[in-house]
Amino acid sequence: MVASHRLPRRAARLPSHAAPQRLAATFDAVTPLDEEPARGVTLGFLPDRGRPDLTRIDDRAELGPALDLAAVLGIGKVLRLLRAARIVLPRDPLALAGRPAEATRLLERALGTRVRLEVRPRSRLRFVAWTEVGLEVVHDVADVLESEDAYLVMRRGGRPSLRMPRSTVTRRRIEAERWWEVVGIERA
Repeated sequence: MVASHRLPRRAARLPSHAAPQRLAATFDAVTPLDEEPARGVTLGFLPDRGRPDLTRIDDRAELGPALDLAAVLGIGKVLRLLRAARIVLPRDPLALAGRPAEATRLLERALGTRVRLEVRPRSRLRFVAWTEVGLEVVHDVADVLESEDAYLVMRRGGRPSLRMPRSTVTRRRIEAERWWEVVGIERA
């Protein structure tokens, strides 16, 4: 006798990587972030044309403290914005690593610059379950599978999946955090 297996139902899934979109915007805010362990600046852009899903874009440029890959990408973002504003670049751009105050001082001269941004929508899922023991929160979720007896929470980044028996879960919710990531900056 062959046992019949029911395929699990998908409860949530991250959207596939969307293609970048181009839009015109004005660079209107810069704030230094001098918190450990990462340092950087937040960049604010105001899109020229109103869209209901895109009223403001806030992005972050990591600057260290160490000169690692994230810091080099953040320095590149700062340099592209300075080039778009036609501001003379520092002699040693890598010296901006770990120095958000210096980057902020340079970027304040670029406020009001019209730029063409290349943005990509990003999202992060979180699975929240109320159980008999308390509240369980699982961050960076890739997918949630439902079966008759359990929830299988698949996590991103190669981390192991979690199995939560349905009998212990009294209530559940999947929360999504969505934002726009700036992947390119050019002069408008």
